[in-house]
Amino acid sequence: MLLASSSALAQDPELAPAPLPAVVRQGTPPALPAPRPDAGPAAPGKVPPPPPRELPPILGAEKSVGGPLGLDEVLDSVEQNYPLLRAIEQERVLAGGKVVTAMGAFDLNLNASADGTSPATYDSIRSSLGFNQALPNGGMGIFAGYRNGYGEFPTYNLGQKTADGGELRAGIVIPLLRDRAIDRPRAGLQQARLDVQIAEPTIERQRLDFLRAATRVYWNWVASGQRLRIASNLLKLAVDRDEQLKARVEAGPVANIERIDNQQNIALRNGLLVQAQRGFQQSTIDLSLFLRDNTGSPTLAGPDRLPAFPLVQSVSVSLMDDAIDRAMQMRPEPLRLRLQREKAVVDYRLATNQMMQSVNALVGGSQDLGFSKSPLSGPNGLDRSNLNASILYNFPVQQREARGRVLQAQALIAQADQQLRNAEDVVRAEVQDTFSALERAYEFFIQAKNRVELVRLVAEAEREQLRLGRSDILRVTLREQAAFDAELLEIGAQQDYFRAQADFRFAQGIGNR
Repeated sequence: MLLASSSALAQDPELAPAPLPAVVRQGTPPALPAPRPDAGPAAPGKVPPPPPRELPPILGAEKSVGGPLGLDEVLDSVEQNYPLLRAIEQERVLAGGKVVTAMGAFDLNLNASADGTSPATYDSIRSSLGFNQALPNGGMGIFAGYRNGYGEFPTYNLGQKTADGGELRAGIVIPLLRDRAIDRPRAGLQQARLDVQIAEPTIERQRLDFLRAATRVYWNWVASGQRLRIASNLLKLAVDRDEQLKARVEAGPVANIERIDNQQNIALRNGLLVQAQRGFQQSTIDLSLFLRDNTGSPTLAGPDRLPAFPLVQSVSVSLMDDAIDRAMQMRPEPLRLRLQREKAVVDYRLATNQMMQSVNALVGGSQDLGFSKSPLSGPNGLDRSNLNASILYNFPVQQREARGRVLQAQALIAQADQQLRNAEDVVRAEVQDTFSALERAYEFFIQAKNRVELVRLVAEAEREQLRLGRSDILRVTLREQAAFDAELLEIGAQQDYFRAQADFRFAQGIGNR
C-alpha cells in the first residue's frame, strides 16, 4: 500500500509534496523553487469553477426607475394605485346607493286616471290627477289633486260628479301613536346613513391590511437585496484567494490541494449566490404588486434601487404610555361595531313602535270650481266646499310579530355589546404583543450586531494567518462561513425589527407614517 501510494505521488507531480528548501543563514529568506511544469487544462485546480450565468431580467413588467427606493414611495403607490384598495373604496358608493334607495320611500308619487261610459243609461266622463308624498317628519303624509266628472250619474254615484271647472282636493294624514316617532321608511333611512358611516371603518381596516402587507414585503425585499450583497462578497473572497493560491502553488510553498479546496468553496458559494439571486427576484416580483406606476401597472425594482437598512433606534417604554388609548380611538374595528350597535338600536326603536296602537288622524278638504246642477244639488248646484276629518284605528290584539321583533332587536344589541368588548380586548392585546415583539427585536439585533463585529475580526485574522502561512483553507473557510451566517442573522434581525416597528404602529391604527 505504501509503495503504491508513493508511486502514484511520483507519477503525479501536482499531488507530490514540495521539496524542502535548503538550510539558509538566519535572517535570509529561503529561495523559492522553480515553477512546476503545467499538467494541462484537465488537471484539477488549474481553472476555478465558472461563475453562474448572468441573472436574466424579469419579463412581463416595466422596470421601476429612480434612486434608492424608500418605504414611503411604496405606501404612496398603494394609496393611489393598488387595485384592491380601489375596489374596497366602492363601499362608499354602495352605501350611498342604499341611502338613495331608502329615500325612495319619501318620493313624490303621481297618479292619474280617466274613464267614461257611452252610450249607456248614464253617459259620463271622469278623470283625475293627483299626488301623495310621505314626509320625513312625524310620519305624516300629504296628498292633493284635481278631478272632474261630467254627464249623467246615478243617485248612488253622485259623488263622482263635479262642477264645470272640476274639483280640487288636498289633505294630510297624521299618526297619533304608532309611527309618530319612527316608522319603517325613517328607520330604513337612518340605517342606510349608518351604513355610510360603517363603510369608512370597513375601508380603513382593509387599507391598514394592505399597507401592512406592503410594508412587510418591502422589508423582505430590502433584506433579500442585502443577502444578495453578502453572498456576492463571500464569493469574491474565494475568487480573489484563488489567484493568490495559484501564484503560491506555482511558487512551491503551498500544495495544490489547498487551491482545490478553495475552488470547491467557490463552487459552493456560486450556489449560494444563485439562491440569493432567486430570493431577490422573488421578493422583487412580490413587491411589484404594491409598487405600481400611475396607470396602476406593476413595476420591478432592481438592485440599482436597493437601499441600506435605516438606523435601528432604541425602544423606549414610554412608547406604550398612550398606545392603547390611541388604538381604542383610531382602530376601525371598535368603531365599526359601535355603528352596528346603533343600527340594532334603530331596529329596537322600530320594534317598540310596532307595539303601539295605530291611531291616525286624516284631515282633508275639496273645492268645486265652476257651476253645475244635479237632481240632489239644491238651488246652488255643485258649487260647494267640503272639509273632512276622520280617525283611523288599527290594533293587532296578540302583537306576536311586534313582540318577536323586540326580542330580536334586544338580542342584536346584547350581541353587539359583547362583540365590542371582545374587539377592544383584542386591540389591547395586539398593542401589547407588537410592543413586546418590537422591544425584543431590538435586543436581538444588538446581540446579532455584536456577534458580526467579533466574527469579522476573527475571519480577518484567519485570512492574515493564511497569508503568513500559519493557517489553511479549511480554517479560513470555517471562519468566513461563520461570518456569513452571522451577517445573515443580522440582516434577519434588522428585517424583524422594522417589521415589528410597522406592526406596532398598525396595531394602533396609525399606519406606517
